[in-house]
Amino acid sequence: MIVGRMLSWRIVLRYTGRPVVVHVIVALAIALGYEVLGWKWLSVPALPVTVLAAALGVLLAFRNNSAYERWWEARTIWGGLVNSSRTLARQVITFLPAPRSHRSDGTVETPSAASRLVRMAVEPEGPALAPAWAQVGDGAVRDPFGKARDLRKPGAPRANLATFEHPPEGGHPRGIITGVYEGITEDARELVYAQIGFVNALRCHLRRQDPFPELLSFFRPSVLEALREEQNVPAAILLWMSTRMRRVYSDIEHAEKVYLRVAMDETLTELTNSLGACERIKNTPLPRQYDILPHAMVRAYLTMLPLGVVADLGVLTPLVTAIIAFLFIAMDAVGRDVEDPFEDGVSDTPMTALCRTIEINLRQMLGEAELPPPLQPKDGLLY
Repeated sequence: MIVGRMLSWRIVLRYTGRPVVVHVIVALAIALGYEVLGWKWLSVPALPVTVLAAALGVLLAFRNNSAYERWWEARTIWGGLVNSSRTLARQVITFLPAPRSHRSDGTVETPSAASRLVRMAVEPEGPALAPAWAQVGDGAVRDPFGKARDLRKPGAPRANLATFEHPPEGGHPRGIITGVYEGITEDARELVYAQIGFVNALRCHLRRQDPFPELLSFFRPSVLEALREEQNVPAAILLWMSTRMRRVYSDIEHAEKVYLRVAMDETLTELTNSLGACERIKNTPLPRQYDILPHAMVRAYLTMLPLGVVADLGVLTPLVTAIIAFLFIAMDAVGRDVEDPFEDGVSDTPMTALCRTIEINLRQMLGEAELPPPLQPKDGLLY
């Protein structure tokens, strides 16, 4: 996604450079023939050219609006994926029944809360202002140019929060799945990591990339080997998560487990719907008529343009043709590029940055302190 303050001329020329040069050369040849060689028959009435320009503008606007709707729908779906991922992690951490162990005195011992923030909810007598999430930015808040804001700078809202105790030291690095982390059960931690793996697998699935290098950090080797046999890896991950939840609830007696299973299944259903919506956009391009017809009409119009203006402009015909050709070719190129938001191009939905945001948020919910930094734009582009 282009987020830079200025549009790179390298990108502009890549889309418009060669066809604009071709039409300028044609206009120059027409101007020389009309002015130098006296070929007056090269001039045609300007009215048909003007009418064609108006009709072509309406056609391009319609096609570009349709393409932008596809791009915005893709971005909306991924915004929903961010929210669904947070919801699933919250449900897993707070609702998932934890195995209970018995103390020597016969009482039941349950694991403690996950992060310091969650402990403040279950231990109200503890320190009131010591949020673990005040330590790093979550990667979701960005300025108009895509740069993730540093929420720890002086004057930032999080920097003004009081901290009455030191944050926990250490923490497990990315990819090491342990039995319990600050009270997080192995099932809950693996399910949260599986959700991070799901969004990364979906990103690679839509861009037709190999997902397994991205999944090494989030699944056990045995699960990865099983996933290699699947045609649709994101859908298989959702199936694995649902089956894992069923196993957890079947092993542990819980009075409200039916209701909680239904709530979690609704979240998994939302993720499945998002997967299907992304595949629908990916596999169903705009009708080819909307693509071929405007492209052909733009080239035909730009070929006729010098013939309609050469009588009035003379030697200035190539200059005017260059300006108008750049405008129409750029509009055509933008529409063709935006209509495919999952192609890993300059106008792509920033799925990599959104996956990193999800990873930061979910691992922070687990109480981890060693988090990857949010992705920043590179050369005005955020992927």
